[in-house]
Amino acid sequence: MIALFALATGWAQETDNTFQFTDMEGNPVADGAVITISTVNEAGQMIVPLMVKNVSGEKAAVSMYETIDAIPNGMWQTCAFGNCMVLHGTGYSPKNIQPADYHQDIQTEWIPEEGQYGTWTATLQIQVFNIVRKMQFGQMLETAGDNIIGYGPKVTVQFVYEDLTSVNAVKTNGGSTQHFNLRGQQVSSSHKGLHIVRKADGTTVKVFKK
Repeated sequence: MIALFALATGWAQETDNTFQFTDMEGNPVADGAVITISTVNEAGQMIVPLMVKNVSGEKAAVSMYETIDAIPNGMWQTCAFGNCMVLHGTGYSPKNIQPADYHQDIQTEWIPEEGQYGTWTATLQIQVFNIVRKMQFGQMLETAGDNIIGYGPKVTVQFVYEDLTSVNAVKTNGGSTQHFNLRGQQVSSSHKGLHIVRKADGTTVKVFKK
């Protein structure tokens, strides 16, 4: 489905479909999707489990506009499109020219300050740029330009950083075993793949379901 958004002029423009978001298994993620992340890994990171895929069949220059003004604390890091950077406020990831078969993890995460709990949302939007070509020493060089030629799909990421000690304490009283995927979303016990299982006593273990 093609999503539309309103421009300041009042006109509407179709979403550019040069690139698309996918999950870590390669399944397309719909434009406008909302994902929730409540898992902090051992390194203290809340990782955004998304990849970006070039579906145009041609090389293209791309960046990701990351709206993170609501970040409550900690650090925001992104390694999308071949370069890494720390963003201190809303802005672009490093832009780069990617080949026709590009399909890579965006490697973007919030690293909250330990114990500084909270819930907030970030918005990620793919944007396509022009390619600048010039001859230098007899060779044609290509770089990503500064002109946006397409606004791609957008995903909203909701971060839920909770005090699991207090959450588990509540669930211990008459609680039951719960299963979560790596995104922190609750799933059924029969769901295939890696599970994070929260037992009735509040302890958690990782289980792989075939």
